[in-house]
Order: sequence, then structure tokens, then C-alpha cells
Amino acid sequence: MNKKIEKYHVNSHDTIEKVLKVFQYTSDNRMPTGIAVVVDSNKNVVGVISEGDIRRALLKNSNIDSQISHIYQSNPITFNDKLSFSEIIDIIPNELKKRNRKSIKFLKTVVLINDNNKLTRVLSYHELWEQKVATHRHVVALGLGYVGLTLALVLADKGFYVTGVDPDLKKIKSLNKKESYVFELGLPELLREQLNKNFIPQSEIPDQGDVFIISVGTPVKKNSKGSYDIELKYLKNLCDQLGKKLKTGNLVILRSTVPIGTSRNIVIPILEKTSKLKCGVDFHLSFAPERTAEGVALRELRELPQIIGGINNDSVESTVALFRELTPTLVRVSTLEAAEMVKLINNSFRDIIFSYSNYVSQIASEFNLNIVEIIKAANQGYKRDPVPLPSPGVGGPCLTKDPYIFSSISNVKYSNRSLFEHGRIINESMHLYVVKRLLDQIITLNKDYKKIKVLVCGLAFKGMPQTGDVRNSSSVEIYHILSKKIKNIYGHDPVAKIEDIKNENVKPISFEEGINNSDVVLFLNNHIFYQRLDVYTMCRKMSKYPIIFDGWKLFRSKEILESCPSVYMDLSQTLNSIS
Repeated sequence: MNKKIEKYHVNSHDTIEKVLKVFQYTSDNRMPTGIAVVVDSNKNVVGVISEGDIRRALLKNSNIDSQISHIYQSNPITFNDKLSFSEIIDIIPNELKKRNRKSIKFLKTVVLINDNNKLTRVLSYHELWEQKVATHRHVVALGLGYVGLTLALVLADKGFYVTGVDPDLKKIKSLNKKESYVFELGLPELLREQLNKNFIPQSEIPDQGDVFIISVGTPVKKNSKGSYDIELKYLKNLCDQLGKKLKTGNLVILRSTVPIGTSRNIVIPILEKTSKLKCGVDFHLSFAPERTAEGVALRELRELPQIIGGINNDSVESTVALFRELTPTLVRVSTLEAAEMVKLINNSFRDIIFSYSNYVSQIASEFNLNIVEIIKAANQGYKRDPVPLPSPGVGGPCLTKDPYIFSSISNVKYSNRSLFEHGRIINESMHLYVVKRLLDQIITLNKDYKKIKVLVCGLAFKGMPQTGDVRNSSSVEIYHILSKKIKNIYGHDPVAKIEDIKNENVKPISFEEGINNSDVVLFLNNHIFYQRLDVYTMCRKMSKYPIIFDGWKLFRSKEILESCPSVYMDLSQTLNSIS
């Protein structure tokens, strides 16, 4: 528990003098004052005592040495700290009416408790109201990629007035036509309802704004030494532009994934230099990492805990006021650097544990063993540390980048290759591993590279939850490696846009056309479209002795092998029904 919040604690046997000392301490430390919170021996809240209670007691001949056991209010008005400020303000009149209070408009002081009845925060009503009306603040979302656009529209849906800013005029034109360039279930509907209502897209940073949320890309790039550099030029350029617009009282929230120390050592100096304002004095700054998964981003923005670290406490609480209207759980961390590290930990950990599964799948292939069966057996009834299932590689814009950002930091201290790099190398090795196994099988069947037809299915970096994002996709990488050997190769995805597929230098094709007379089909993500296929019909439309590579165990191998003489491959096993 926060030691500062415990300064409000008194117990029923304490004296009026002790309560007055609480009032003095909270006043001296600029905390909401005029109230003390009565707790039992386990620090559970059992009552409150206010300045009015003390005044009435003294008028009835009590003195400062009198105990407060018969003075405090044993039926206090408290609120769960998961409630939004709007909800608390709406509830207050009913709570006061229940207790026959003369004024049913407001409380002077509001007490927040957690699910365990422990005190977590004390707010003045004025502070509560100020933060409640955060929804009337002008939010400027800087960067309308996947992260920025989803957040901007969810905030608009919550009642904030949001200006979305992106220099890409094609994006702005698309949004103004109510066309989302991002595939996310529910996003087109939000855009349709909020455009020109609470959401305005434009290419320039507006002159007026209260809260600026930065969500620009921070890509990594391989250097001549074989390691990776983090490209921060987009972030630096934006901060330079933003600094010219900043005004006293503004809040800047950084959500881009960055190396630890970027907010303090790069972002703040640029903003201060161009704005001539002092961070933490003239304007607030916090880091609140984006952690949503593509395909369920709208739901997770409303449900996932928001991590918040700031340059000072006011910056944190200003950010809390914004995100409290979005999600019930807010996690305050001690520094900007702590918040920056949270995102790196989450994604690097996921990448590393996936690399473990991918590594053991390569070992299993040496024995032609079914690694999915083995991992499921290992996990069954064994609740400690379940092992994830392997995949043809780990792609996407986050898991392929964040471990390298983390690694760049650790390499400063440790000269050896970092754990994060080892995990990345294993996951990236799956591309060549899949291709080699497939090419070996093509040779075994005496098929001619120059003549065969290959269909790569599932070009988005993941299938479930659904996304159309083909950036850093393992499937696209495997396609390109294969295309160096095989000219008659095509790609299919049930969600990704044709334009995005072409931009990745992949030849798009419909599934029906692609599967017809194909020699090889690879299923490299687990989209529901593929899971629902009639494999008997599919295999019989393919050429003689087809190869079906099932990278996600979508099908029963028996059904494929029974449909026609064929070869079934997964990540570790090869089976055939060719006599």
C-alpha cells in the first residue's frame, strides 16, 4: 500500500488530537484534507471522520484528548477504485440521499477503496469533477497507424473530442471517406459513427489541443555489423513539430515502443527546446505503452490494464484522468523508464517462449515426431508453465522488433549476444527450416521446381484473432525464399487487402484459382477460413501427388492422406499415402 495514503489512517481508539494531526499533515503536503479514514487492525476501512464531525464533538464538550470511537461515521460513503470518475459523480447523489444528507449534490471529499476494502485514494470533489470532465478535453492523436487510429476512435466513442493527425494524405483521404485502411473488427463502424462528430482526421498538428498522444513508428534496421539499430527519426521529427504547438498545461503521452530512457533523454529535451517550456512545470509528460493485440484491439483498449509512468505525479494523474474513462484498471509505475520497460518485457518474453517451442519442433523433426502431440501431452494436467505450440515463425510489427530494442540496451552492458537476440534468431530460422523441409520433399517426389505450382495461404502475420496486417509476416518471408526457386508461386489471404499483398511483392490469387492444379499448398496462419475447408475436395482439385504443408495443425492428417495419394507435412513430421 502507498505509504502516503496510510497517513489518512486512524483507528477508533485514537483521539481527536490524532485526527487533527492528520488534517495538518494532508494540508501541509497538498493532499485533499479535512478527512481521516478509520481502519481496523487489518487496515480495512470501517469509517470516516471529517472536520464537521470534530467541530460538532467539540461543541458537545468533547476535548482533543477524547477518543473518536463515538464520533466517526461508521457507515461511510466509499467508492470502488475501478469506477470511472463519471460513474462516481453519477452515484454520489443516491448515496447521500440514502443517508438523509441535507445536500445531495456533492461530497467535499471522496474516498476510494479496492475490492479488499483497503483505502487506495482520497480525492477532493473539485479534483474529481475536474478529472471527470477530462472527456471535454481536446485530444490530439499523433500518428494514425494501427495503434493511433484504434485508440483515437475508442476515445472518440467515449466522448472525447479527438483530432487525428497523420502526414500521409492517402490515410486522411481514406478516413474522410469513412474507409478504414486498418482491418479490425468493429473499427469501420466506429469510424462511420464518430467521423466529423468526435473525430476529425487531418495532416497537420492543430494549433489548439489539450492532450497529445504520440503513436509513431520506431522501426529497427539491420546495420553493417549484423546487429540492429532503432530508428527514432520519426519520433524526433514529430517532437520537434509538437514542441512548436505546446502550451502551458498541456499533457503529452508517449505510446510508441522505445528504448529505455528515450522519453527522458530524447523526447523531453526536444519538446523543451522547441516549446521554451519546462516539462513537469509548464506541461505534463507520461509514458503509457500500447499493448493491444491486433484483431481484438478495441476490446483490449477497454479492458487491458493501462501502465502509466510520468515525469512527476501530476503527469501520472493527468494521464490517469484520461485513461480512467477508457479502462477500469490503471497501473501506476514509479518512473518513465519503468513504463518504457514494461512493453519491452511483455513482447520479448512472448518471443522467447515461442522460440523455445520452435526450437524443439526442429529437434522433433529429426525423429519424424509429432511435436504438437508431444507438447499437448507435456501440458496436460501439468499447470506449471504451459508450453505454447510452435509456428512457422513469429511475425508482426511488435514481436519482430521489440526484442531487438531490448537487445540494443543489454548489449551496452553485456558484450555477448543477448537472450532476446537468441530467441529472435530461432524464430527467424523457422523460415529457412520450413523451406528446406519442403524443398527436400519436392525433390523426393521428383517434382520439377520450374514447372510446379505453389500456393502460400495465410499471408497476414497471424490468423486468429483476425488481422489483415502483412507487415513482418513469416508467411511473406517464406514466400520470398521459395520464389527464388519456384517461379509459379502465389499467395492468398482471406482478410489482407490485395493492394497490401502486392506491396509485399507477392502475387495474389483467389483460393479456388490458387488451389486448382497446384502441386504444393502451405497453410502458414490459422485463419478460420482455412480451418473450415473441405480437405477432401481441396486435395482432389490439386495435381497428382500433392504436398499439403500444415504449419498450424489445422487438419487431420488422416483425412488428407485418405483423400488421394498425397504427402502431409507439419512442422516436425512428414506422412504420405503414396504407394
